[in-house]
Amino acid sequence: MDDSFELQIDDIIANKVDVKKKKVDGKKKGNRVELELTKILTARFNKPFSRTVSSGARWFQAELSQNAREIFSGDLVVPEGFKFVIECKGGYDDIDMSSVFVKGNSELDKFLNQVTDDSVRCGRKPMLCWKKNRKPWLVFLLTEDMPDKIFEYILNYRQWSVVSLDKLLEIENSFFENQKS
Repeated sequence: MDDSFELQIDDIIANKVDVKKKKVDGKKKGNRVELELTKILTARFNKPFSRTVSSGARWFQAELSQNAREIFSGDLVVPEGFKFVIECKGGYDDIDMSSVFVKGNSELDKFLNQVTDDSVRCGRKPMLCWKKNRKPWLVFLLTEDMPDKIFEYILNYRQWSVVSLDKLLEIENSFFENQKS
C-alpha cells in the first residue's frame, strides 16, 4: 500500500476535533413545547388554554385549595368543563418505542404516573401529550377513556392507548367537554 495514503488517513484522525453536542436547556424546551400545545388546543376549541403557573413545580400543590388544585394540576390550564388534565412532554428522543413493547420504559411510565397523579388530584381524566423532535404529536389516553371512533393507527401500552393528536382532535367537542346538567 502507498505510504502517502496511510499518512492521509492518519492526518484525518489526528486532526479530528471532538465536537460536543450543544446542551439543551430542558426548561426552555419544555416551555416552548407547552406553548405550542396551548396554541394548537386554543385554535381547535376556540377557548383559551394556557401554561400552568410554575408548571413542573409539583411541591406547592399540597397547600392549595381543591379549587386551585383543579385549575393548576397538569402542565396546562384548561377551559372550565374540559374533561382532561394535560401533561405535556417534549423531546425524550432516546425513548425507543420498539423496546417499549418488550420490557416497557421507566421514563414513559414516569410520565404516565405523573398525569395519573394529577388526574386523581383534580378529578379529571388523564391525557399525556408528547412531541418528539421533528415528529408529530402523540396523545396517550387510558384505553377505557378512548372515544368510540375507529382510528386507523392506534397503539396500546399497558392500560393506555396512543394515537396521533391531530386525529384525536378531529373528534367532536362533546368528547372533550363535560355535559352540562
